[in-house]
Amino acid sequence: MRSKLFITLKSPHDLGDLELVRALAKGSRSGLLLLEDAVIFAANADLGKELLGAVQDVYVIKDDWEARGLPLANPGFKVVDYPEAVDLIMERYEQTITV
Repeated sequence: MRSKLFITLKSPHDLGDLELVRALAKGSRSGLLLLEDAVIFAANADLGKELLGAVQDVYVIKDDWEARGLPLANPGFKVVDYPEAVDLIMERYEQTITV
């Protein structure tokens, strides 16, 4: 089973593909990398739980998070810098899917 990293830039208001993520992630080791406005997911505990219900790991880009000055509402999220994000994409997951 291939490991899958989903990548999104969309805010919670624009991302309508969470059910697609859930379906594609089923049965595989999966993660979700939040960039740009997608980091807003991490400020809402309910949305955070929903994301962690779809994938095993959620990663938040530190620079985008800090630029928006939001509190981290879900301690299950992992804050990563750009070199760590590249490692996730290139080394830790076998497949990347942008949603």
